[in-house]
Amino acid sequence: MIKALAIVPYEGLFEMMKEIGQEVEDIQLQIELGNLYEGVAIAKDAENNGYHVIISRGGTASMIQEAVSIPVIDIQVSGYDVLRILTLVKGFSGKAAIVGFSNITQGAATICKLLDLDIKTLTITKDTEVKEKLTNLKKLGYEVVIGDVVTVQTAKQLGLTGVLITSGKEAIIDALEETRRSYGLFSRLQQDVSLFQSILDCNEQAIGVINREEKIIYGNERFNKEFQWLKLENSADVQKLIQEAVLTREKQTKTVHINQSFWTITACPKEDATVLYFEKGLPNQTIVQGGDVNLNAIEFHTSASYIPISGKSELIQKVLKQIDQYSKSEEPVWISGEKGNGKELAAHSIYLKRKTMNEPFIILNCDLLSAEQLKNLMNEDFIRKYANGVTYLKNIDKLNSYMQKELYHILKNENDKKLQWLVSSEDNIEEKVKNGTFHRDLYHTLAQLKIHIPPLRERRKDIEDLVHVFISELRPRYGNEVIGIRLDALEEITDYDWPGNVEQLKQVIEQLFLQSHSYYIEKEEVETVFKRLEQQEKNDALTHIDISGTLEEIEKQVITKVLEEEGLNQSKTAKRLGINRSTLWRKLK
Repeated sequence: MIKALAIVPYEGLFEMMKEIGQEVEDIQLQIELGNLYEGVAIAKDAENNGYHVIISRGGTASMIQEAVSIPVIDIQVSGYDVLRILTLVKGFSGKAAIVGFSNITQGAATICKLLDLDIKTLTITKDTEVKEKLTNLKKLGYEVVIGDVVTVQTAKQLGLTGVLITSGKEAIIDALEETRRSYGLFSRLQQDVSLFQSILDCNEQAIGVINREEKIIYGNERFNKEFQWLKLENSADVQKLIQEAVLTREKQTKTVHINQSFWTITACPKEDATVLYFEKGLPNQTIVQGGDVNLNAIEFHTSASYIPISGKSELIQKVLKQIDQYSKSEEPVWISGEKGNGKELAAHSIYLKRKTMNEPFIILNCDLLSAEQLKNLMNEDFIRKYANGVTYLKNIDKLNSYMQKELYHILKNENDKKLQWLVSSEDNIEEKVKNGTFHRDLYHTLAQLKIHIPPLRERRKDIEDLVHVFISELRPRYGNEVIGIRLDALEEITDYDWPGNVEQLKQVIEQLFLQSHSYYIEKEEVETVFKRLEQQEKNDALTHIDISGTLEEIEKQVITKVLEEEGLNQSKTAKRLGINRSTLWRKLK
């Protein structure tokens, strides 16, 4: 049985490999999420835990190959994968470019030429090049960037739309076949290596191999037992012995005092390494301790997730101009709008535009924040310490009158160093100020600059762009075949009033994405989902669950009720029920 670990950079590939892995009998396949350096760390642990093969993708696979000695199989990006993404991107209105490692860009460039597509292609050799390439593209007016995970993540940080090139089932099946071939070759080599390893392990001497950077790259059984704690940088005598052997190109022997014991060490120089033979040894132990902190009402971030606020309408373009304009100021910004309409996205956008180094983004969730937490926060010299950061008062209208007064008192007594405040509330805040249910002076202090995000029903032109953005984000998470939406289905979605605004649209698109069994979301599927929404609205008065039906019917009632109580939020509903979102919508079919 081949013991293989797949290290994949996005959730959709995880789910697809999991599905395919269940049909494979000769490979014991374990799957982990990890990208680039995180993937390398997972791969190193896997090698130590006896895995035979590592399967990964793109830049992560290349980095893992440099870090481990077991076979690494690259899930190739096939022509089918590139073609599917290019078909999806045709629905975007902005200029598009492909940025990635050569395993992505070479095939993509060829397909673009064959299809006569005006899509720029840029090749990178390391992940540190991505930000510079994308920054230049943005200056040239590009809005959509296609590539691997590192490209998409950087694109979003820069305010671009990132579209991930996902791998299809064909590429995974090919990778598993390559796994079988590589394992066959590698296992025969391992038999030879095991023989030599057993000979070295039987040696009473501790034997270690040190590379040019004076790092230990090999140790036999005795060495690993006796010298796990050895750090060459802490032993000037060992370093000097190695340097003498390398300079003279001759064997050197020396008795060294390490950790209250004497060791006779022989250093034998080789082409790219030095072999050390140790006699005598003394075991030692080290203890590492750590801790963890969990924050709820108060969140500290040194970066923020960036999902571009998409749309062509004049209303949303006005919002984008205000975000850009207010980002150049340090004055408080008050963001208002209906629930689910992207107020937090606007706050994230302003923070990222204001950010120059590692200034923190501090979110105070006012619906969770207690008066004691607010007082303690400010008593800890918060203003002085985080004056360069941005503090976001999310849902400030949820603060009670006492906390509103306390907050106003804090703002009034700010000295020279002032916090950069961002604030969000629902649309009725000015009415609350007029009727006295919200502190008038607090409002006027924080509402020096205002942004109003109109409801989605007033900017229907934005829906098409939003739908395509959501589909492009869902592909890497779930890995199914949907690449677009039929025109008549899009018309149905555009005509809907969306009382839950952008958040509700996103949830519905996710539901349609999970339920679809073809490349395009169909009109009939949209109609089915809308009927369910209508039924949920009719069931608003439902206060009990009818237990006279079958178990499946009762289960569906419970799920529908929880979904309704959570405001159609899939994530919260699934978490509350203890299931994942895929299972949630499958049970609602």
